[in-house]
Amino acid sequence: MTKYIGILSGKGGVGKTTSAINLGSALNYFDKDVVVVDGNLTTPNIGLQLGVPIVPINLHHALRGENHISDAVYQHPAGLKIIPAGISLDDLRKTNPDKLPHVLGHLNNKTDFVIIDGAAGLGREALATIASCEAVIIVTNPELPAITDALKAVKLSESFGRRVLGVVLTRTKPNNLDVSIKNIETLIEKPVIGVIPEDKSVREAMVRKDAVVYTHPKAKSSIAYKRLAASLIGRKYEVEQAQEDHWMTKVLKALGII
Repeated sequence: MTKYIGILSGKGGVGKTTSAINLGSALNYFDKDVVVVDGNLTTPNIGLQLGVPIVPINLHHALRGENHISDAVYQHPAGLKIIPAGISLDDLRKTNPDKLPHVLGHLNNKTDFVIIDGAAGLGREALATIASCEAVIIVTNPELPAITDALKAVKLSESFGRRVLGVVLTRTKPNNLDVSIKNIETLIEKPVIGVIPEDKSVREAMVRKDAVVYTHPKAKSSIAYKRLAASLIGRKYEVEQAQEDHWMTKVLKALGII
């Protein structure tokens, strides 16, 4: 039985798409078959971030009934499967997002996980993502405006009877300026299940059109996404296997000795 998980946020710019890609990649790291779907039909980013902005058959084709959804599945060289959405205005005009649950339903029993990167905000496309999944993860930053919008996303998801697995905090910093995890859990009334630190490796991975889980497997952000994935499937992630190099090792590498 395929598990459908929607990745939502109350606002844009909080790292939702990056989290969808890297959660999918981390689940793939644990030998799970995963399809990440770009449910942001208006301003899709999955294909852009992974180097395939234009493909012969995309999600919009399937939503219009021109192709089967399985025809829109592409495998990234690193192993992750994705379903990109179309980036043209013509795709947007001719597509009904309300058909998303029916179309994605054809993936049931064909993969372990379908991760749906929902549109930012709480509009019609976000509602289509909620209707397409059985559970939701809310992505937000540890800042009060983003947390307030995340709370709205939680309430909206629950109003549709969807289980909210928890909150993933992105771009966290080691200072006292972030809203504390305890306060966030109190405000949103959901557990924080992932804490992704601010990490330049994430930006480097985007430039390389890949997931940080693959490009920088020992980076702090990569470890955090693997922890999140492991918790979702009940696996134990041995962090010591992915620790950063010892400082002396880094020095020797910089000197070209090793």
